[in-house]
Formats: sequence, C-alpha cells, structure tokens
Amino acid sequence: MTGTEEKLILAADIGGTRARFILGHARAGACDVLRREVLPCAAHSGIEALIEAFLGAGQEAEKPSVACLAVAGALEGQRIHMTNLPWEADAECLRARFGFSRVRLLNDFAAQAYGLGNLDADGIAVLHSGKPDAQGVRALIGPGTGLGMAILAGSLGDPHVFPSQGGLADFAPRNARELALCEALLAAHGRVSLETLLSGRGIERLDRFVSGLPPDALSARDAAAIGAAALAGEPVAAEALRFFARLLAAAAANLGLTVLAHGGIYLTGGIVPRILPFLREPEFVGAFLEHPSMGKVLARIPLYAVRDELLGLKGAARIAAKLARDEN
Repeated sequence: MTGTEEKLILAADIGGTRARFILGHARAGACDVLRREVLPCAAHSGIEALIEAFLGAGQEAEKPSVACLAVAGALEGQRIHMTNLPWEADAECLRARFGFSRVRLLNDFAAQAYGLGNLDADGIAVLHSGKPDAQGVRALIGPGTGLGMAILAGSLGDPHVFPSQGGLADFAPRNARELALCEALLAAHGRVSLETLLSGRGIERLDRFVSGLPPDALSARDAAAIGAAALAGEPVAAEALRFFARLLAAAAANLGLTVLAHGGIYLTGGIVPRILPFLREPEFVGAFLEHPSMGKVLARIPLYAVRDELLGLKGAARIAAKLARDEN
C-alpha cells in the first residue's frame, strides 16, 4: 500500500466524563479502525495522560503519524480549555510530546458536525420531518456532562463548521413553572445557563424540583438512575424526563430560529439515545413547534435525534484522515 493508506491516524473525542479513542489507517473521509477504546476521564490527570494510556495499551509498532482530538471546551487558536474539567491542551506541545507530524484540535461539537456525513441510517431518528433543505444551515445541540452546540453550513460532503458555546447562554423561562424553577436556581447559582438544566446534573435538578425539593439539594439518585426509573414508569422520574425534554425542545427551537436551520437540527450527546422514548412523544415536538409568531418557520425545520454515540469520534477521524491526505 502507498499514500494515506499506510498512515496511522489517532482520533479522540474527549468529554467531561469519558474519552473515546481510535487508531486506524487513513482512508477517504474516515479511517479503517485497528483499535478502539473508551477511557474514564476521572482515572487520568489530563489529556496527555489519556493519550499515553491509550497508546501504551497497544503494540510498539502503533505509532500514529497524525492526530485529531475533539475536546469539550473553548478553542483559542490550537489551544483548548475544557469546560467541565480543569484541563487544557496545546496542539504544538502534543505534537512534540508524542512525535506526531501534525495535530489538530477541535471543539467536540464541531467534530460532531464534521461527523454528520458519516452517519448511517441506523444512527439517526426523525422526530419531525419538516421540509429539509440539503444546502440549508444545520445546527447541533446535545446534552451530556454539559450542553454543546455547533453550526454547519454547506453540504455534508463539504461542510463549513462553526463551533459554539451556546450551551452557556442564559436559560429563558416560558411559563410560571419554569420561572419558579429559574428563581430557585438563581438563589443557588446567581445565574442560570441552559447547561444548568440541559445536562446530566440538570436532570438531577429537575428530579428534585419535581419532587418538591430545592433543585440543588443533595440527591439520592444520579441522572442514569433517574433515566432508568423514568423508562420503568416511575411517575416522578418520568415527569422529570418530560420536563427535561420540553426544555430541550425549546432550546432546539431557539437555536433553529437563531440560525434558520432549514437543513435540520440534530439532537446529539450521550443523553439523547437514552431518553429517545420521551423525545418521540407528541408533547416533545409540540414544545419544539410552540411559538406565537414563528410556528410556521419551525414547522419547516427538520428535527433529528442522533443515536450514534461515536459521532464526534467519526468527525475527528474524518479530519485526521484529511490531515494524512494533505501530507501527501
């Protein structure tokens, strides 16, 4: 083999809870995977330690030429600061440390946007069909450890991707119940962002609020336990998940109106596949379409749920493969 097929690439999607890695041979648009691993962030001291752990678990011959790391944080040039961990990374330092010829850092949701073109039919569910425009702007919003967003212009084959920190924008209550929730959180936080509610910790806050407890009281169960209880039909947990879904629908609608996402809005992140039954309920799409003056605009915007949790990793692999091609 010659050209990019010989090049080993490293791709990673590093979030606030876990880091996904793949090592593979570069090919057009992605890579042929040789090894894949998921590492817990809590067990490591930083991004360099994660890379060391992944590469150290392989064979001596596994020396990737290029790397693309998608990281949950704000990018400044080729230096990134993580949002929910006290970690940072610098592309040039990583290149020198691990002997890569090229390194690219991406915001994790920008990587997900690049990965949309690599989704298969099983990786996506249509929640609202709308009237999709193949050349229209696409927007991603996804709850996980935090709340991420990204914008994609152009086609999926030749995307122009713009990262965002929209998850840290202020939460806007729409009714008396949401206003009461916001006021309770203001007392504890001084400011309430979308991420305060649309995240794993947000699910826990909503569960306590629905139970009649202060949103930041000590909780007996975490988001995973709440989700499992909700899917099993436990009334309080189910109402907390429905509340969460309505808030997510409103945030998706606001994002769709902000960028006029006629190409579609994609709900992504680790939480979405686990709560898909609640997103399929008519109440969820109703909350997305509910707007006194822009309902017709929203009705034309498609709404999708991404089931593929490797979306960001696929996007990072796509960029790593491009780096390898560019070297030739």
